[in-house]
Amino acid sequence: MKRLFGPRALACGASLSVFCLSCVFGQQRPLVTESAETVAEHHLRIELGAEILRDAVFPLSGLAGDLTRFGVFGLRFGIGPAAEIQVQGVAQDYLSIEDRLPAPHSSLLDVSGNSTTDFGDLVLGAKVRFVQERENRPAIAFRFAVELPNASNESGLGNDETNAYGGFLVSKTIGRAKVAGNLGVAILGDPLDAASQDDLFTFGLSGVYAASPRLNLVAEAYGRTGPGGIGTEEQTRLRAGLQTKAGGFYWDAGVFAGFRTTDPSWGLVFGVSREFRFD
Repeated sequence: MKRLFGPRALACGASLSVFCLSCVFGQQRPLVTESAETVAEHHLRIELGAEILRDAVFPLSGLAGDLTRFGVFGLRFGIGPAAEIQVQGVAQDYLSIEDRLPAPHSSLLDVSGNSTTDFGDLVLGAKVRFVQERENRPAIAFRFAVELPNASNESGLGNDETNAYGGFLVSKTIGRAKVAGNLGVAILGDPLDAASQDDLFTFGLSGVYAASPRLNLVAEAYGRTGPGGIGTEEQTRLRAGLQTKAGGFYWDAGVFAGFRTTDPSWGLVFGVSREFRFD
């Protein structure tokens, strides 16, 4: 089901053109790689979007098809001058089933038609910046997050495992550009062995270039690598797109490309963000 050209090639080309650049206004979407900067104290940033992903594969359940994610949301609240708490998730995942493959948990499926839906897993996290950016040094932060098993085995979209993530974040402004890098570890519950876990390294490198006061060009490569198994596979993914400010909102749109056999092959992402101050 993988495609070698077309939308994937477009994403690669867009990425290479802005790979080492980053943003002027502080917006996270549509990037996954986290900046070391935090939301301002007493500020709440609300993010909402959708994703359309082609050729998604769920090796644990054996389901494969096109995945649409409605209500991809994020809440970020600044609890101090250099700390924020985060809540992220997906209101509804919808998989249009194109194939059913032999898989360890296929017998657990409660899916009778050609589609399945479920809530996405909820992620609770916190970010603390302990080095502030200066002219001659980058900002450095640490992020920790826990992923809860909201998506179920029965829908074929989850694995009923709780996962933990921790990593260091670095970001630096260079003129009209900003580069961010992430390096950490993912501790993933093994869905095939209740007494086991899979530990993988996580990585991300992003850039956003301020093309104008209201327009940023963005790109990133991110994923995880290590001895993953079924349900905890390695990932190598890329996003490229834009951010713009209009009407008091931050709007974003981009393309997605996956390079592992278990990654979606390509897709589209879009959304909106807004920040509020609470005194």
